[in-house]
Amino acid sequence: MDHRIIEEKSFAFIGCVFYGDPFHAAKEWTIENEIGKLWQRFMKLAFSRKNWRLIKKAANSTISYELHIEPEEYIETRNYYVFVGFEITDYPEVPLEMFLKTLPRIKYLTFTAKAIDLDSGEYYFKNWLPQSKYEQAYPYVIQSYDAQRFKSLEDEESEIDWFIPIKQKKVKVR
Repeated sequence: MDHRIIEEKSFAFIGCVFYGDPFHAAKEWTIENEIGKLWQRFMKLAFSRKNWRLIKKAANSTISYELHIEPEEYIETRNYYVFVGFEITDYPEVPLEMFLKTLPRIKYLTFTAKAIDLDSGEYYFKNWLPQSKYEQAYPYVIQSYDAQRFKSLEDEESEIDWFIPIKQKKVKVR
């Protein structure tokens, strides 16, 4: 897989959030799990007439984002935050049922993978990062779904862009 480093980027999103184990009732990468339900709720809210009037000028609706944030208790509980939404270029009036999320300005490792390649992110966490001069800067990962390249999880040609926040590893002094 090809990858690149984005030098400095800050993301700002509008969307909906879930906290817990998203796979307690259905497996990963299905629309029946809590992430699939979150996407359904977000899309229904975002494109309602009332809400779309508020966010359409600030949001790019052709690219959707899914953010996974691991809190300190993740290892013990396996619960984490999932945020789904659109990137925004301005801060609109926020519909009551939605939230804003701004991420720090930082370097990102980014790569594109086929949607059917469910373990594509693992390569970068288990192989690429340990052998590189970088480490994960924050405990989150972003997946980006461009409507031109992503049709469904079952479509063999669909692609997902991944963003991992990175920083240079500190040199260990002996």
